[in-house]
Amino acid sequence: MKGRLHRGFTLLELMVVIVVIAVLLAIAVPTLRTVTRKSYVSSVVNSIIGDMQFARAEAANRHQFVSICRSSTGTSCDTSGVNYDAGYIVYAYNASASGANQAYNASTAGMVLLRVGPAQTNVSVQATDGNIVTFGQTGLPVPNGTRTAMNMVACARLAGTKTGNGVNTSDVPGARIALGVSGSVASTKLAVSAVCTAS
Repeated sequence: MKGRLHRGFTLLELMVVIVVIAVLLAIAVPTLRTVTRKSYVSSVVNSIIGDMQFARAEAANRHQFVSICRSSTGTSCDTSGVNYDAGYIVYAYNASASGANQAYNASTAGMVLLRVGPAQTNVSVQATDGNIVTFGQTGLPVPNGTRTAMNMVACARLAGTKTGNGVNTSDVPGARIALGVSGSVASTKLAVSAVCTAS
């Protein structure tokens, strides 16, 4: 009886397989990064819109003021900046002589912390201004200074960048969140030429 001939891969065949895998990875990795960055923007935008809608509904249900402010600590308002990617809080308080747009203070009677928006490292979120956003007892936004409406712009940051403005590109477009005078909240895709700041 003749013995069976066992044959393995030749060096040439192995090299062809490695080249094919390398080509597939070169195509797949950038696409995966693009999809991941798009999902970061979508997730952050949906969270902010959800929290604004929640604040509006709570204001009407509680018959109280419900405010949103930038907060890097999750325990107090910081109106010195416009980057909501540092985090924000949603809180309720009684309609009183002090009026709307009050900064959160845990020791103030009747002031209740409702939600804490976490800091974002993969997405920048720039607001029109750092002023407190407040919904009145009817669910309508309360003017703050000369501002009656508010915009936020969210853009994905480049890989390895955790601070500063993100980048708006045709592959990974940013999004504009608009809070209207009626209390409606909507998001739209940024134009390719748009910058990642709100106005």
